[in-house]
Amino acid sequence: MIFHHVAIETNRLERAVQFYEKLGFLYDSEIELLGEKIIFMKLKGFRLELVLVAENLKLTTNKHIAFEVENLEEMLDCHPEFTLYEGPYTFENGWQSAFIMGPSGEVIELLQTK
Repeated sequence: MIFHHVAIETNRLERAVQFYEKLGFLYDSEIELLGEKIIFMKLKGFRLELVLVAENLKLTTNKHIAFEVENLEEMLDCHPEFTLYEGPYTFENGWQSAFIMGPSGEVIELLQTK
């Protein structure tokens, strides 16, 4: 398992992109997922996921850290003690994802990209 990204919600996506560009991040890719526009940015191997939420919605503390796994199904099957929070999902780009709860209530995404 390797680190994949940290996600942050924003209702001002363009402003967020400009802010992180000033910190040295570069645009990596963009996807639409479950009706949400998502932009990935990178800085020296660190990936940031900016998730656009509707302007009239209150931003939540629903941030997460993501780890890339070789086989999502196997990871979940081998660890029945994991509390599934959301998913698993298969995205248009072929990625598969599931969100689990960490021991302190943190949200952790397990992501298979191959």
